[in-house]
Amino acid sequence: MIQKWNMLLASLMLLLGSGVVWAQSVDDIGVSAAVVGSDLVSDVGANRTIRVWVELPDGWRLDAVAGNGDHPMSLEVVGGMFYQDDFGGPTSKSINPLLFGLAPSMEWDSYLTIGALTITDNELQQIGMDWVDFEAGNAHAANNGSIFIVPTEPQGELSQFVDACGRIRTGVLIGQFTMLGEGASLLGSCLLQGKDELGLVWQYPLVDFAVDADGHSNFAATMACAADLDGSGLVDVTDLLQLLEDWSAGACADISGDATVGVADVMVLVEAWGVCVVE
Repeated sequence: MIQKWNMLLASLMLLLGSGVVWAQSVDDIGVSAAVVGSDLVSDVGANRTIRVWVELPDGWRLDAVAGNGDHPMSLEVVGGMFYQDDFGGPTSKSINPLLFGLAPSMEWDSYLTIGALTITDNELQQIGMDWVDFEAGNAHAANNGSIFIVPTEPQGELSQFVDACGRIRTGVLIGQFTMLGEGASLLGSCLLQGKDELGLVWQYPLVDFAVDADGHSNFAATMACAADLDGSGLVDVTDLLQLLEDWSAGACADISGDATVGVADVMVLVEAWGVCVVE
């Protein structure tokens, strides 16, 4: 127990800016979402439930989602509100699966997490967070707080998920959000911290990531062979025709990572023309 609390103290020191080995921006960090379903909560009008994942390079892990003076945390629904169930809470530590039979809508509560959907096998901690506005369905903000785990907990490690376009990605779950309102979307910012494949501490500010009503993100990490839209192992005329078919509207054909299909995607596709090679 003493060793665990010493590790907890070390994690908090890192969040306060003491002892961070290095910090950098990398293209492999991104945000993607999985769509759980539509109108899972009854009698509240149109709603869509999504799960948001932070994508990280191979061998990396996530230990904290935070907000400080330089990089505040903010989460808000544009065009709607968060659904907050009376039996739920602001983090996954409040989600007890044994109560789903009694309160079915609790399963679709909006909450933050690191790698865990419910209280089961969940070592999530929090400090400095004021959840009053969030629990009322409104925007959440924090400039001196965090949810976090100690750097040995397995829930901070990478796992596979399927994004809104049906593509297999790798990341760490950071939240489930049920958004009330037709066409409602998610907008957020936060500071991330974890360890890389060498055990060195990294920090990364996610600024103004957005997930639309269909689960498409403007901040998804670039996938290997993203221009191979048909999965044939080749980037060829078939992929070009698919891209043109989805022009301006088909977010799943976005291969440049800007959440739209346009000229930038054509440039990426042309550069990748030929055999798709995964390094």
